[in-house]
Amino acid sequence: MSHEIAHPASSPKQAALQLVIELVRAGKLSPLHGDASNMISIYEQFKAHFEADKQKDSAIS
Repeated sequence: MSHEIAHPASSPKQAALQLVIELVRAGKLSPLHGDASNMISIYEQFKAHFEADKQKDSAIS
């Protein structure tokens, strides 16, 4: 199965989602302990970071 890896600059939401999924696969995040609010918070933080980088890169160009 071939899945493309999203580039944070062009797809910040998809890249953040893929990063959270990989953290779960690696055992660094567990959906089984508590509710999903922690995973959602981590996703939102990654997304905000990637979107800020995208805006910063756009301002430089």
